[in-house]
Amino acid sequence: MADIAIMIGTPQGARLLAFSDERDAAIMAETVLRRLPATALPAPVWVQCADPAVTRRLADYLVEVQADLIGM
Repeated sequence: MADIAIMIGTPQGARLLAFSDERDAAIMAETVLRRLPATALPAPVWVQCADPAVTRRLADYLVEVQADLIGM
């Protein structure tokens, strides 16, 4: 189990999300990104975790989500 923090910059200010499960972190961060207006994308995203592999996977995934949203 990893402690994961994700911060997403939004027009209303930063959203800080904290999780102990990688899957839950990905789902909730994606939900936040999908609710942003298209003009706010790409949003700055910071992922912090003691496990570098988890950090990389989540960061890469959230970049892909935003690329898909921008491409829509």
